[in-house]
Amino acid sequence: MIQKTNARGQKHSADPNRGLQLAAIEHLFVGMTNSAQLAEEGGPLILEGGEGVWITDDKGRRFIDAISGFYCKNTGHGREEIARAVYEQLCDVSMNVFTASTAPTILLAARLAELTPGSLSRTFFTSGGSEANETALKMAQQFHARNGQRGRYKVISRRGSYHGATYGTMWLGDHLGYPRHDFQPMPPHVVHAPNPDPSRCELGGSTPEECAELCAAAIEKLILFHGPESVSAVIGEPVSQPMGGVIPGPGYWDRVRKICDRYGVLLIFDEVITGFGRLGTWFGAEIAGVTPDIMTFAKGITSGYFPMGGAIASKEVGDTFSGGPEATFKHMFTYTGHPAGAAAALKNLDILERDDLVENAQHRGEQLRGRLLAMKGRHPIIREVRGLGLLQGIEFVAKDNMASKNLSALADLSNRLTPKLADRGVWVRVQRFGVLPIAPPLSISPGEIDQLADAIEESINELESEFSEI
Repeated sequence: MIQKTNARGQKHSADPNRGLQLAAIEHLFVGMTNSAQLAEEGGPLILEGGEGVWITDDKGRRFIDAISGFYCKNTGHGREEIARAVYEQLCDVSMNVFTASTAPTILLAARLAELTPGSLSRTFFTSGGSEANETALKMAQQFHARNGQRGRYKVISRRGSYHGATYGTMWLGDHLGYPRHDFQPMPPHVVHAPNPDPSRCELGGSTPEECAELCAAAIEKLILFHGPESVSAVIGEPVSQPMGGVIPGPGYWDRVRKICDRYGVLLIFDEVITGFGRLGTWFGAEIAGVTPDIMTFAKGITSGYFPMGGAIASKEVGDTFSGGPEATFKHMFTYTGHPAGAAAALKNLDILERDDLVENAQHRGEQLRGRLLAMKGRHPIIREVRGLGLLQGIEFVAKDNMASKNLSALADLSNRLTPKLADRGVWVRVQRFGVLPIAPPLSISPGEIDQLADAIEESINELESEFSEI
């Protein structure tokens, strides 16, 4: 048997029966953590099963999945019909070939054209959200190039947003959980606009409406400062996730849409998280009240049963790439439009419609918000609750109401609160900048919402009791 030496100089055999936690610690990069942290925690959570909103680990413990895998389990765990659709497709045609397609991929593209708002009608498929946003940026720049404006290459994104972890997308927005100091320099085409967060308006707006007006006007000023002839697109989420579901004030997106039209700039909506019912509507564009030129999606389109994402373009944008070879959209991924992913998506969309899960997300979101607002009234450690549908969150202040910008204190709070939630059967990590994201599967029941909210409040009670003793 092969002998290997671990980080401590100990020899072990490559035995598949050795502890999975130890194997993970020694051999696996687990996203946004490291082997020392995992060892301190006893290794990563290892899943063995799931049904509905519940997951079960290898020790038989059950948790409410309060983060939907990673904002993707819209239809919930254990949907065997989606797994069967993937299996049957793989048994039939398991992969596209170059410049060809398959029936489920074509049917999915047509169905998305029906589901999405306005003239959004032509899709380029990817394997996930980061690739989807990369695709949208390239599509926007090539759109301008095809129209004789090759100088349009700059992208305006907003602080407080998140659009991906690839080298091309990571500088878009501003996510405290994904610092960029290891990846300098910042690309020269990225321009940052203010975060339209009404609770802490960067520009001093005293009301949501005033903040919306000021932050939209700031985008116009950036376009004029850099020159409209250099700006390709504005990208943003209708409701942004990093801080727990920030909703811009009334009129923000209408103003941004008009500004983009005024200067010939494309508007890209990142609906990787907000799409497919998460907000209680099919897409966040319905909440924003405007239609983008390009919409990106992933996660909820298959509920995580197969890696799938994409960018859907308006008819005007899509038609730009029709014609001779010189008009072609110069872009490709190996797994573009994978037939198994398309089969999973089609079945997933069937379930969302059949089980009225978009409407359920709206009602359960209202129920959750009521519980969270009641908590805020009882707990001074809660700075704000925010969000919509089943994309909500709690922002905390550290003990003694110290300023929430004290990241070391908030990290301590986060480290304390996460295991308390797990002890009460809720799986989610409180962000190290003091935000508890709450995004369970859309299939969650009224009783499960109450169970989730009870566990959150009990954990906060215990945390506040500990802080009062310090």
